Amino acid sequence: MRAMNNFEIRGTSLVRYRGSDPWPELPEGITEIADGAFKDCRDLCVIVIPEGVTRIGAEAFQWCANLESVKAPESLVEIGPDAFSGTPFYRYYDTNETDWKDDFLILGRVLFKARRNIREASIPYGVMSIAPDAFAGRVLLSRVDIPGSVRDIGWRAFSDCSALTKIHIPSGVRRLGWHCFKGCGRLAEVSFDEGVEEMENGIFASCRSIRYVNFPASLKKLPGWVFFGSNNVERVRFAGPVAAVGERAFSGCENLRSVDFPAGLRKIGVDAFAGCICLESADLPEGLETIERRAFAGCRCIERASIPKTVTGLGDSVFSGCRLLREIDVPGGIGELPDDSFFGCDALERVTVAEGVTRIGSRAFSGCKRLENLELPNSAAEVCDRAFKGDASLHRLRLSPQTREIGAEAFSGCQSLSEIELPAALEHMGAGAFDGCEALADENGFVTLGGVCCGNITRDSDLRVPEGVCAIAPGAFREKQSLIFLTLPGSVKRVGEAAFVCCRALREIVLPGCVTELGKAPFEGCDSLISIVAPGIPPEVFDTAPERVSAALGFCRREGSYDGRSRAAYERFLGDYCVDILEAAVERNMPDALSYFTARRLIGRADFERVLEKAQRSRAMEIVALLLDYRAGGFEGGTFDKFDLDI
Repeated sequence: MRAMNNFEIRGTSLVRYRGSDPWPELPEGITEIADGAFKDCRDLCVIVIPEGVTRIGAEAFQWCANLESVKAPESLVEIGPDAFSGTPFYRYYDTNETDWKDDFLILGRVLFKARRNIREASIPYGVMSIAPDAFAGRVLLSRVDIPGSVRDIGWRAFSDCSALTKIHIPSGVRRLGWHCFKGCGRLAEVSFDEGVEEMENGIFASCRSIRYVNFPASLKKLPGWVFFGSNNVERVRFAGPVAAVGERAFSGCENLRSVDFPAGLRKIGVDAFAGCICLESADLPEGLETIERRAFAGCRCIERASIPKTVTGLGDSVFSGCRLLREIDVPGGIGELPDDSFFGCDALERVTVAEGVTRIGSRAFSGCKRLENLELPNSAAEVCDRAFKGDASLHRLRLSPQTREIGAEAFSGCQSLSEIELPAALEHMGAGAFDGCEALADENGFVTLGGVCCGNITRDSDLRVPEGVCAIAPGAFREKQSLIFLTLPGSVKRVGEAAFVCCRALREIVLPGCVTELGKAPFEGCDSLISIVAPGIPPEVFDTAPERVSAALGFCRREGSYDGRSRAAYERFLGDYCVDILEAAVERNMPDALSYFTARRLIGRADFERVLEKAQRSRAMEIVALLLDYRAGGFEGGTFDKFDLDI
């Protein structure tokens, strides 16, 4: 970069002017006035652009509050967006139409501005570009002829020309700028000669009268948002290979029925066809590599779709809500089947998942009500949360022998599921994985797989888990609102995470001494739980103080079941938290638990008074009687010396 007086030059680009001359003389040899070069130069009144300059960048003279005159050379072929906005020069040609000599203001070879009340436009031959916003908002414009000399149509050039009904893009045009025809509500006929190579986002967005478009072979990429909101588009064809369809290109095109996906297509962008409710098929070509998230989401009339074996990138929810889709082959190259891939595909009957898929994502097949059979490949190590939730017709599922994890509610509501085997490699099962799987239940309503109790489908208040069960699955009994008492057999060794969560009526549970492993938050939301009998689990293992108190009360009631390490741990806990446990026994009206303390003379004077008062207020008369007997026996027998209960 070099400085010439007040000019900063980089190569042949004028980067910045820092002077205060109202009529500066620009240096020779420059070919470009860069973006923002004169921005906010308030002293500038006249600018003469020298021959050789081909481009004026975006916002180059923006907010030059006194700029009234601009002279441009024949070499100028490009003017960027907002180059002169906020200047008297721009305002004059935007509002004072009665003073115009012609229908157009042309700077160099750029059509910079068209008369606001123009009705028909025949752009002079020789014009090489149509500047950003040149015809924007010309609501009377009904016809425009673009000559073959035009190479570039800029940002918003014809946006909101609400009377324009047709447009022909000649062979000379190479680029269509951002939103160049956006909001042309009556535009019904669009035709292209070969030549267009680049389109920017949203060129035909909200053009609600367009029905058919044939793109030329010269176009290599369809941009994003190109027909967003153009809900009457019915058919789109590509004359040649197109490498990519951009994000939301056809999103919301509710009448789109047919798309001839071109050979050479490599990528379909985010939401590209989302909400195209009349699209009947998605026959994607071999060679396609990436389908991004929600690409066909909500295309509820698609009956046939293909995912080529060449696809290695698949986004979330690609076909979610495709309610008529009947069959699909999932290629192994994707590695992981993303979340919600086929969520809500009501008619899906046949699915083939190829070897190489390692993960079935959350809700991937949830709500596929007609899916009956599925065999997962040996590579599938993980089935995520709610992957098959609500698949009411699914009756046979083969899990991979390598499956290590089954997520929460993975098969919840699969009421017809009768054939499934938990693999030996399984390390984790999420809460409620088999909720509502009625066909898997035994005569007592217990769903047991491989020695693991996964739940019970009855509404009984008192349940005894059958002998032989070695573990309680995570979330197995969650939200069993009718459950009051639960007893586990001596064969159970571990209880999973959230196994009894939100069993709000559960009052007592008996865990056998061999249960030494307790998952996280097993009793969360068990508001009525008063007693936990757990000889194999010391109190510090429980997650919350209320759970530890309930476990201590369970020990007080059934101390004979405890021995060794666990007994010693509970005795220490009772000594440290005596008052809390005594008050809990009173609140829960458990005289059998309180008798543990009275039988051993463990209640001191101050604690005695406090507990007695609480029992009297609670009208726990059996406990009051027990305490009074305790006091009377102590005074009469003289055995209260240790606690000095002289009251």
